[in-house]
Amino acid sequence: MESRWLTLGFTSGALATLGALVVAAPARAATLQYWWFDAQTNQLVFTTDSQVQPRAQLLVNPTRIVVDLPNTQLGNTNASQTVGGAVREVRAGQFDRQTARLVIELAPGYSLNPQDVRVQGVRPNQWAVQLPTLSQGTAPASGALPAPTATANRVQGNTGTGAGSILSGVVTTGDGFLIRLSGTAPTPTVQITSDDADNRFAIIDLPNTAVAGNLRPDDLPNYRYSILAWDVAQQPTNPPSTRITLRLGPTSPDWRALRNNSGVIVLPPSGVPISSIADEPVPLAAAPRTPPPAQAAPPQPQTPSPTPTPPPTRAVEPPALPTVPNGRVVVAIDPGHGGRDPGAVGINSLQEIQVIFPISLRVTELLEAQGVTVVMTRRDNVTVDLQARADTANRAQANLFVSIHANAISMSRPDVNGIESYYSSETGRRLAATLQASMLAATGMRDRGVKQARFYVLRQTTMPAALLEVGFVTGAQDAPKLADPAWRETMAQAIARGILQYIQQGL
Repeated sequence: MESRWLTLGFTSGALATLGALVVAAPARAATLQYWWFDAQTNQLVFTTDSQVQPRAQLLVNPTRIVVDLPNTQLGNTNASQTVGGAVREVRAGQFDRQTARLVIELAPGYSLNPQDVRVQGVRPNQWAVQLPTLSQGTAPASGALPAPTATANRVQGNTGTGAGSILSGVVTTGDGFLIRLSGTAPTPTVQITSDDADNRFAIIDLPNTAVAGNLRPDDLPNYRYSILAWDVAQQPTNPPSTRITLRLGPTSPDWRALRNNSGVIVLPPSGVPISSIADEPVPLAAAPRTPPPAQAAPPQPQTPSPTPTPPPTRAVEPPALPTVPNGRVVVAIDPGHGGRDPGAVGINSLQEIQVIFPISLRVTELLEAQGVTVVMTRRDNVTVDLQARADTANRAQANLFVSIHANAISMSRPDVNGIESYYSSETGRRLAATLQASMLAATGMRDRGVKQARFYVLRQTTMPAALLEVGFVTGAQDAPKLADPAWRETMAQAIARGILQYIQQGL
């Protein structure tokens, strides 16, 4: 990739610049998509739509950490966040035409040692700035912040062949982790073992599973939820099996491996809410130690209680969308509600149409880019009655119909979260099931199942039809995701992928 050298410095009589770095930034401009400061863990996490090389400095008068993203534009993200305590405020802005900037401003009287600040690359397009426990004191010593640390993950023996399921990655979710698989998902087993008091491991075995040939250590989570390292190894069995070994940090709980009704494998913590688990800030200099042999132990299933969801994260690059066979395929996309009908209204006055219309437009773009002809029941924020929606699809002789909605329940029930898909006739069952599985695999959200219902647009359309509920605007876990543009992009990719998979399987 062609690169250009970019240097940035600071000049001001009132500001002391403590160190400067020169970085190589990609020629194509990136976009800052999402950032959030977690006051509980003292960590700033930010995501871009392509690889960047951030530059961090410590400035005084007032004391603050400045993180510059060369060749990056400020996207549609929040401009500031008031934190409180030792951190007064975190804000984002466009420093100049080529540089987006994040600033962590400390409250008056607080200081830190720059050597105690860690800048870690979680993924090529995701970074974490980990602050130490802050205390009141004198001005900090001069110096640039430490360079980002490298991952200690390992991937071994990946062939991607000879098994019923292929492991292609691991996604961090608000409930733990989701294992990306293609094919028939196996039934996992998990054991917790240790070789001494300081080294604990969770060993997850996936029978009849191979590791994708393009899976790399950087594709695995890095220091998330107090897991120090991931080791993914394809075993020399026939058929191949895969063992995932998690080296657990001192504060990590035990972990479970569950296969839900839609064939998706998730890893939630055992016995503790996910919000109580901090990300592990300590980088490792070497690969994880080889764990001792796992001892047979029965799994201990537990029912997790509803917990608040951390800020949503996004995979580095979504998998390539499936291609469709040659020939004209027509898909009807129905963004629910519109015009004088905003749909459901939930937490922070989030309206259903604010969620589903951008998702529907993006699904249309993705399908059209793959050669699919798309007919939308509305392309503007206008009122369209139910019969007109069905008539649009029927007149176009669409091959399939997908109506996109967001769910809601009483505001007194923020514990109700998750996605669900509906069909009316048997011709729509496979479509609904395919879309539900794709959404779950991409987002890791709660699975509320595939259900039969007599919704008007499902009964009045003459082709296979499904209605999707992409989450609850009233849900404590779902609402922050539904309001996040990066998450909506992930959901749009998932819906488009499910539609294309359905077409590939045969109309």
